[in-house]
Amino acid sequence: MVNLSGTPVMLLKDETEHIKGKKALTINIEVIRAVSETIRTTFGPKGLNKMIVDSLGDITVTNDGAKILDEIGVENSAAKMIVELSKTIHKNVGDGVSSSVIFIGELLAKTLDLITLGISPTQIYEGYLHAMKEVNKHLKSVAFSADSVDLQILSKLAHTVLNSKVSTEDNDKMVLLITRSLLSICENHDNHSTIDLDNIQIVKKEGKSLSESSLIEGVIIDKEVVNPMMPKYIENAQIALLDGSLEIIKTDFSAEIQITNPNEISSFVEKEKTMIEDLIKSLAETGVNVVFCQKGIDELAQNFLNKSHIMAIRRVKHSDMKKLSRATGARIITQVKGISQDDLGFAQIVSEKRIGKENMIFVEKCKLPKAVTILIRGGTEIITDDAERALKNGLAAVKSYIENPFYVSGAGSIEIELRRHLLQYAQKIGGKEQIAIEQYADAIEILPKILVENSGEDPLDIITTLRSKTNMAKKQYFGYDALSGKIVDPVQTGIIEPLQVKLKVFSLATELAVTFIRIDDYIRASRPH
Repeated sequence: MVNLSGTPVMLLKDETEHIKGKKALTINIEVIRAVSETIRTTFGPKGLNKMIVDSLGDITVTNDGAKILDEIGVENSAAKMIVELSKTIHKNVGDGVSSSVIFIGELLAKTLDLITLGISPTQIYEGYLHAMKEVNKHLKSVAFSADSVDLQILSKLAHTVLNSKVSTEDNDKMVLLITRSLLSICENHDNHSTIDLDNIQIVKKEGKSLSESSLIEGVIIDKEVVNPMMPKYIENAQIALLDGSLEIIKTDFSAEIQITNPNEISSFVEKEKTMIEDLIKSLAETGVNVVFCQKGIDELAQNFLNKSHIMAIRRVKHSDMKKLSRATGARIITQVKGISQDDLGFAQIVSEKRIGKENMIFVEKCKLPKAVTILIRGGTEIITDDAERALKNGLAAVKSYIENPFYVSGAGSIEIELRRHLLQYAQKIGGKEQIAIEQYADAIEILPKILVENSGEDPLDIITTLRSKTNMAKKQYFGYDALSGKIVDPVQTGIIEPLQVKLKVFSLATELAVTFIRIDDYIRASRPH
């Protein structure tokens, strides 16, 4: 920078990197396109996996966009913003990370072409924002709705998400786990369905095939029965949840007790024994036969519990206690004295089972449980980890539909429709913004193109056919089914996606693209020596 006299003025420290104007935008776009290219081949049911080895030698094999971006450890500032975008989409709707990254990469590539044509960044991003608003409006107008939660629609939505995540053989099993678990914990308030995914516990254990994964209508606790002499299988369990311990509580202050007679020692010991015995009697009298304790259970209490044929589990985490409460209907109590039948929960079976190399407590077949567990089995840790990611994606995507029951046709058909609609919309806008909107429309079409490309087919012929056939205003729905390799009606075939996912993908990706377009200075401070 120079002043009016032409003398250089130094604003930044030595060795500070400072890039201005078009070059700053170009650098960011090149980085984002590189990230997009990394994700590109993972997209769709025929997408490929990435193998990532971290600095400790741990291996991750997946085609999950969010996991890939999280694991590759990007250093570039622009790339880090893409990683944050992926985390936001993943947290909100579960699915759509790969779509958003591919779309933003293509949109910024189109941006570079527009700048080369002499269109200002302001006109470009204003055109993009107009296009985004029209996309949201049109998505809502062509979406399908349901008056009630339809199990068939939920299954189709889950199938669509999982088709690109797990093998076809395991898809049906995973779909069943997703739909049953979500319907179990779904709550209705003022005619509005809400779901808290924290009420679905996911437990992974290697040793069996993925097809042997199961839904537990209750909770799995990673603990063992406190005493080997206690029963390890209880039917028609009456469950008590104690937010405390079953032991004599020692005082916090120091005290000196003078004993003049040896019999007084026996008296103190007997007193403690009587106190513990009374506590256990209070439990037994209410019909309790299973106790989960958040803190300790001393040996004396264990002895009395065993005599009363009560199964006991100690040092259970607070989060697990809350899940147990929601699953069994038990209240978490702080004092055993005064416990009543109303405080107890119910499970048809509580048992200790050996899963893999560990013993665990299974609380199963609860009545109307509001917390459930999905037990994922797999041959190796890599398989169970990838299955967990697929499961979480499916749960979040289907949850978004249950809470906002609208869906759109999939298989790339919605992107073809959005391009067609935006090109018509651009004609009404005119000027240089029209060009920006047209480029935005072409950028959206990258998603069905990649879908076809990753299936090993030529995108040109198929995309041209889809353009000529698709017109949702006339109820003409056509997309590309990557699994069969055919052009199909996605709605009839069952390839559908939650509206909420598409809204998030295009809105968040466009907003981040606009952020990049508005950057005309790249300033990077020198690293400390």
